[in-house]
Amino acid sequence: MSKKNRPIVALVYDFDGTLSPGNMQEFGFIQALGKKPQEFWQESDDIAAGQDASNILSYMKLMFDESRKAGIKLRREDFKKFGEGVELYDGVLEWFSQVNEYGKKRGVKVEHYINSSGLTSMSEGTPIAKEFKRIFACSFLYNEEGEAVWPGVAVDYTAKTQFLF
Repeated sequence: MSKKNRPIVALVYDFDGTLSPGNMQEFGFIQALGKKPQEFWQESDDIAAGQDASNILSYMKLMFDESRKAGIKLRREDFKKFGEGVELYDGVLEWFSQVNEYGKKRGVKVEHYINSSGLTSMSEGTPIAKEFKRIFACSFLYNEEGEAVWPGVAVDYTAKTQFLF
């Protein structure tokens, strides 16, 4: 079978709790705000409950508001920098080459995707970002200076099914 005609096997991963032992924001970002992860997520949950709002939009709003208070600019490159500090489960770095090789030996092309409620830009900063054909995750809208001004895409459980299509 030629390389062009190989069937494609798509592997779709959540990020937080699947590739990493926690939420990506817990590996430096929340601490940069002067908060503990538990405190941040409780505040986010309180916003969602108090406003009858989406948990995803609530955490993004809290990131935005708390960053502003702490004097932290939220630019794509800043998110990527925080992504560099995201811890991965043991074996994740080696996983992709092993699975790709396994697929190759069996005559299939393996493609990897992220479908996450985490942040696209943080995911792009991780050492495994290059392994993914596409990352479907939350993102912000940015102004002319490149600073986040509002949530652009919020990926919740329902939206995850849409991205599978």
